[in-house]
Amino acid sequence: MNTDIKYFLSQLGLSEKEVELYICSLKSGMQTASTLAKKTGIARSTVNFIFTQLIQKGFAKKENRENTSYFSVIQPESLEYILLQKKAQANKQLSEFQNILPVLSALQNENALLPKVTYYEGLDSLCRVIDNCCTVDETVYFITSHNNMHPAIREYIENIYIPQSRKHKNKNKMIVSEGSQIKKYLDKAKGVYDEVILVDPKDNPFSIMVAIHGNSVDFISYDENDMSGVSIQNQLIADHMKTVFDLLKAHFDRA
Repeated sequence: MNTDIKYFLSQLGLSEKEVELYICSLKSGMQTASTLAKKTGIARSTVNFIFTQLIQKGFAKKENRENTSYFSVIQPESLEYILLQKKAQANKQLSEFQNILPVLSALQNENALLPKVTYYEGLDSLCRVIDNCCTVDETVYFITSHNNMHPAIREYIENIYIPQSRKHKNKNKMIVSEGSQIKKYLDKAKGVYDEVILVDPKDNPFSIMVAIHGNSVDFISYDENDMSGVSIQNQLIADHMKTVFDLLKAHFDRA
């Protein structure tokens, strides 16, 4: 549960130490920087700096009493206001984007060589790859393993990818390593795949996810120690990887 709280607070834009101090201050109430430093093991000067950041973000406040500064964080109920602010800002940015998109499109040089390779690094960036796999109603072919997946990625897949993909008429196909995690995932992902082939991870040590869809192929690591990947937009490569998928499927069907 504590991990879920930390992840939620990080999604609000708080750093790891900001999350740690927010939780500590919430438990302790209004305290001096020295007291919070002792409770968290974070240097007193760093506590002062982090609370300055939290105050600027609207998560904390400072009160001076007899030449001593006391810090406290906003109550949990107030987080809803911050979320509503972010939602309003996102809606405003989306509206502005929709207005400016035709202008940007008109400026685009159709003869220019557009990038065909996109590199990804970090949790938020890799979530965009998941979005790419469920935005269009098309079959996505996966060669993957769910056993070494970052828990935050797993949560995003369950909350975003599965509900969106379940709406599609075209169902996905997957060749995936066996394991306890994939069994739990498939129970939650009913209606997303029309074909799943489970393979022995010892004989087939898949360490990344390969996703083939449309004219794109994504090579992504969701390992906690290597959150990176690359997406290639090229029809020949996508067709080739689709052939590789079909060959693997035929091989495992015969096994």
